Amino acid sequence: VSGNLTNFADASKVGNFAWDAMVWATQNGIINGMTEDTFAPGTELTRAMLVTILYRSEGSPEVDADSKFSDVKASDWYGAPVIWAAENGIVNGVSETEFAPNNAITREQIAAIMYRYAQAKGYDVAIAKVTAIDGYNDAATISSWATDAIKYTVGTGIMKGKTADTLN
Repeated sequence: VSGNLTNFADASKVGNFAWDAMVWATQNGIINGMTEDTFAPGTELTRAMLVTILYRSEGSPEVDADSKFSDVKASDWYGAPVIWAAENGIVNGVSETEFAPNNAITREQIAAIMYRYAQAKGYDVAIAKVTAIDGYNDAATISSWATDAIKYTVGTGIMKGKTADTLN
């Protein structure tokens, strides 16, 4: 179910800021619909969905290992993507043994995954050390484990504040 958004009754170009990205991603096999006729463009992104997007953008490489997470089986639709991402240091679990694939992903988690993905790809992530985020009213609420990742994603433009003065 990829490549043609006209198959989905709930996908409309009218007023959809993400239309071009949705078309590109479906045409390139990065994202699919939720069902044969439902795209669900307003669905909350889960941890499994983001990891699957990155995995598919890498050409869906083969994985040999079993999952180190008790809540991820290799046979799950997100199994190979999570195994691949864990093997490559792109994801951590919410604990040593759980990944929480169906949990809605937070902005901090997105930033952390994108930061580690960039590192795994060998990209220069030095911008994380020089990007100032203290102009955002909620900068002090960023978890310590996510600070460099937030700085990286803000500094590269991957992520912007939810408002001009709030990262959220």
